[in-house]
Amino acid sequence: MSPIQSALVERIDRLTREKIAPRAAEYDLAGANPVESWRDLWREGILAGAIPAAHGGLGLDTATYVAVIRTIARGCANTAMTVHMHSTVMRFIATIGSVEQQRRYFDEVVRHGKLFGSWGSEPAVSLSRSILMETTVRREGADYVVDGVKHFCTMALGASHYMVWCALDGGTDMAKSLQLVLVDADAPGITTDGKWDTLGMRATFSPSVTFTGVRVPAEGRLGDPGAATRVGVIEIFALGYAAVYLGIAEAALAFAIDYAKKRIVRPENVAVAMDPAVQRHVGELAAQLDAANLVLADSAARWDGADVVERGLLANRAKYLATEVGLHVTSKAIQIVGGRGSYKDFPAERAFRDLRTSTLMPPTVDRMLEAIGKSVLGLDAAMFNVAGSKPRG
Repeated sequence: MSPIQSALVERIDRLTREKIAPRAAEYDLAGANPVESWRDLWREGILAGAIPAAHGGLGLDTATYVAVIRTIARGCANTAMTVHMHSTVMRFIATIGSVEQQRRYFDEVVRHGKLFGSWGSEPAVSLSRSILMETTVRREGADYVVDGVKHFCTMALGASHYMVWCALDGGTDMAKSLQLVLVDADAPGITTDGKWDTLGMRATFSPSVTFTGVRVPAEGRLGDPGAATRVGVIEIFALGYAAVYLGIAEAALAFAIDYAKKRIVRPENVAVAMDPAVQRHVGELAAQLDAANLVLADSAARWDGADVVERGLLANRAKYLATEVGLHVTSKAIQIVGGRGSYKDFPAERAFRDLRTSTLMPPTVDRMLEAIGKSVLGLDAAMFNVAGSKPRG
C-alpha cells in the first residue's frame, strides 16, 4: 500500500486497540449493536470507506478496504462485520443506484454517520447454493409494497436503512426478478421477535424480521430487476468475511503467544513458551495464518480489475482458506493457553465463538470448493447459482 493507505490502516489499528477492542466483551455480553464503535469509525471516515470520493467518501481500493476490515476484526469481530455489511450496501448504491439515491444516501452516511443493513436470508431458502427470494415486492400505485420474513437481519434496531432482497411480483427467475429495495428502519409494518441469543457474533444483533405491507416510495427501488446479480458486488460479501475471519484468528493467536510468554509454570519455573510442543503449535498456526493472509491480500489486489466470474473465484479461495485456518487457529489457541483459555475474562473463547458462528455465512465450504473445482475444470464457476437462470458452460 502507499504511504497514505498505510497511514490510514495504522490509524484504524490504533483506534481499534485503544477504543474498539476494550468494548468488545461488553457488547458481546449484552448482545447489543456496537454503536459507540460505529461512531468512532464514522469520525475516521470509515463508514464512508466504500463511498466514492466524488460524494465525500474515502473511495478505498479493495486492498486497503480489506486491510481496514481485518484490522477492526482483531479488536471486535462484530464491529468489523457490521461495517462490512454496511459498506457492501454502499457499493450497491454506487454501482446500480440512481444519481438521486447516491446523493441522498451517501450524504446521510458522510455527514451524519447513518448505517445500512443488508437483509437477504430467509427461513425456507438456503443461500448456500442459489439466490432465491420468497419475500415479495410489488408495485401499488406510486409505491412498492414488501411482504415476507427475513432471518439473520444484521443491525436490526441499529441501522437507519435496510437493503431488502425481494422477488418482484413473486417471480422465481432471480435473473429477472431479484429486486433490491431500500427501506427506512421506521417504516410501518416492520416487526421483529427480537430474539438473538447465539453462540457468537452476538453484537451483530440479527433477529428475524417480518414485513407486512411495508410501503416503500418509488425512489426506494435500487436498480433494475436482476441487476444485483450482474455487477460483481455480491461477491465482495465473501471477501470481507475472509478479512473478518483472519482478523479474529490473528487476535486469538496474539493472545495465546502473549500468554505463553508470561505464564510461568512449575517445577521448571520457566514460561510456557519454552515448551517445544507449544513452539511447534505456535509455528504451525503462524505459518497457516501467513498463507491465508497472502491469499486474501492477492485476491484483494486483483479484485478491482477482475470481472464477475473471477471475483467469485477470488472470494471463494480467500473465504475457504480463511474459514479452515481461522477455525483451526481459534481452537488451537485455547489449547495452547489451557483451561484458562475458556474463561470469559480472556478473549480467546470469544474469538472461538465468533469464528465458529460467522463462518456459517454463505457460501459454505462445500459450495466454495465445488466452485473452485469447477473453475479448475473449465466449467461455470459463479459464486452463486441464480435461481431460474440457465447454467453456463
